[in-house]
Amino acid sequence: MKLKLALTLFLLPFLLFAQTTFQTNPQFPKQTDEITITFDVTNASHPNKIAGYTGKVYAHTGVTIKTGSGTPQRWQKVIGNWGDNSIQPELTRISTNVYQLIIKNPRSFYNVTDPSQTITELDFVLRSSDGSKQTEDIFIPLFASGISITFTQPKVNVQFGDPMRSPIFIQNGESLDISVSVAEVGTKTKSVKLFVNGIEKAQSANSLLTYKYEANNFTSGKNEIKVVAVDTSNLKDSSSFVIMKNPAIKNLPLPAGNDFGINYQNSPTEVILALYAPQKKFVYVIGDFNNWKVDTTYFMYRYEVKPDSVIWWTKISNLSVGQEFAFQYLIDGQIRVADPYADKILDPANDRYISASIYPNLKSYPDGLTEQIVSVFQTTQNQYK
Repeated sequence: MKLKLALTLFLLPFLLFAQTTFQTNPQFPKQTDEITITFDVTNASHPNKIAGYTGKVYAHTGVTIKTGSGTPQRWQKVIGNWGDNSIQPELTRISTNVYQLIIKNPRSFYNVTDPSQTITELDFVLRSSDGSKQTEDIFIPLFASGISITFTQPKVNVQFGDPMRSPIFIQNGESLDISVSVAEVGTKTKSVKLFVNGIEKAQSANSLLTYKYEANNFTSGKNEIKVVAVDTSNLKDSSSFVIMKNPAIKNLPLPAGNDFGINYQNSPTEVILALYAPQKKFVYVIGDFNNWKVDTTYFMYRYEVKPDSVIWWTKISNLSVGQEFAFQYLIDGQIRVADPYADKILDPANDRYISASIYPNLKSYPDGLTEQIVSVFQTTQNQYK
């Protein structure tokens, strides 16, 4: 039965990284500009597909706000509630699957009146009039006067704060094309430099820079890519991301006496996690024990029983006895899944409906550190009564 469940999980189609596309006029909008946004929902990735819908489309929308030097917070100043067609803005249909919205001044439109707050993104979900069809979350960057660095290739994900929570993965023998564009608002770029682990590797005297990262030239583990741009007034902008070069996969059998899922050991500070996942390239474990950051210490071993039966496993040690730890498997650098055999999960969509009277002291979901359902293990659990 366990084998059947695992096969069911991993024969499901992977998430396709198609998404809603958008264009803005002006190309690099500021928080006080009049902005025309054109959305194309043809490849919107939410399961409740809005592509092909012919009725009225509305925007569930807010902004990402940075207060002072703090961390930007998404989905602030949301206009109305989901499904409220009397308040949430209606888009203009331009053609099949293409819609347009004009925002005359984002600070006024979203009622951002605190001068210490800066709007860094416009946040959208486009929905049908009855709310049954929708897009994924869409985040449109706004720019300050000066220069702003954008990675046009690869796609850099910063939604979990620390770049080690969503690095770009690469294997030995592979290469990665890096393309940088500098948005110029009321100024011009004087120089752009790219550094790998603090060493300059490429430079440009205009707003565009390219570099080919060759994995064989760098060590396994974390490799930081940092770009620094300077404008004609000597003002600077910098941006960075992490390339995680995977170590060589070790092929080791799952220790005897262990099975799929969470395996508690004789030591109350250890567990062995085992995941049935054939036809996958690599798997990491992320969770409370590593602050949800990708770490080669948690790179899983591979055990191939036969070509269509592959188990990924690892031992986690030095755990606090009796503490609950949330975790996920990060598969091929893209798919985050809970353990299918866990007896407890945390669900960001539904846990808020569980009252303390029903489940006292429910562990909190790790908001902002990951996404999707996470599983939980706990050594020396109290016996269920």
